[in-house]
Amino acid sequence: MNRQKLTLPEPPSVLKAIRAGFDTITRHLILLLFPVGLDLFLWFGPRLRIKQQIESLVAEFSALYAANSTELGEMLAAGEDFWRAAAERLNILVALRSYPVGVFSLLSSIYPLKHPLGSPAFVEIPSIWTALLLTLVMIVLGICLGAFYFSAVSQAVVHDQLHWGKVFKKWPRNTFQSLLLSGIWLGLFLVVAVLGSCMISGLTLIGPALGQMAVFVLGVMYTWMLFPLFFSPHGIFSGRLNAWKSVVESIKLTNLTFMKTGLFILFAVLVTQGLSMIWQTPPEDSWLLMVSIFGHSFVSTGVLAASFVYYQKIVYWVEEIQSIQEITFNGEDVT
Repeated sequence: MNRQKLTLPEPPSVLKAIRAGFDTITRHLILLLFPVGLDLFLWFGPRLRIKQQIESLVAEFSALYAANSTELGEMLAAGEDFWRAAAERLNILVALRSYPVGVFSLLSSIYPLKHPLGSPAFVEIPSIWTALLLTLVMIVLGICLGAFYFSAVSQAVVHDQLHWGKVFKKWPRNTFQSLLLSGIWLGLFLVVAVLGSCMISGLTLIGPALGQMAVFVLGVMYTWMLFPLFFSPHGIFSGRLNAWKSVVESIKLTNLTFMKTGLFILFAVLVTQGLSMIWQTPPEDSWLLMVSIFGHSFVSTGVLAASFVYYQKIVYWVEEIQSIQEITFNGEDVT
């Protein structure tokens, strides 16, 4: 029997995927309108907040515990300034920056109080429950916008052109699957949070040092969960998979391409988070922040496009490897 020589394909190049992703965005700059538009809305739009509710709750807790424990009361009093500052900047509309599918936003981490034209309109929400309901509505709207944004970026990568009609056609299905994916993420993180809280409480009773170690371990667990879930949205928009199958495929692909995928994720995190520190340098009421908004939008969308490019390549690579493994059962040599 003749034995054929089969050559294993080269694994996908991280640098080529990154370059292809940014080249795609350069050819389709209209995609930047999504993150730029969201940031401009968060900058110049109204602020929905519950400042009065938070301040009243902080005052009640401080008065209650100050009467029972002097030491605890002093600690709460020291933290009042933090909570007042948080209540001042809190904007429910920031929830439009949803996860894992959502439109990127620089100002969702800044919570600006001013803009170059003055001060925005502040709308006080009358109750905590109303604020929670509005937050849920904003999250759902953010996922809907994010599904449209991801669909457009995915089409630009796959077809190198944008057909808005096709994006609209796929939008309802992609939005539904994105909502399911968010539910899966939430469920996984809640399970880890419950188990981690039990672990932290139990070890803290034994010793404070063990409790601090448990907090560190919980953080490592969250990070370890995020790594295999990195490509969980991509199967929905590129592979026409449902939410659960996309999660399973993301875990499989990251395990099979651990080193390469780890390098790509490290690049994505370092570039987006590292440059975000630079983008946040201008004052919130300066027009220079507009430059940061455009810069952040270009880099974030470019990294997203690169992730779709890399996802496609690792899917093809894994399929080729699996097909070669099947051929080897027939007696061919693999080199």
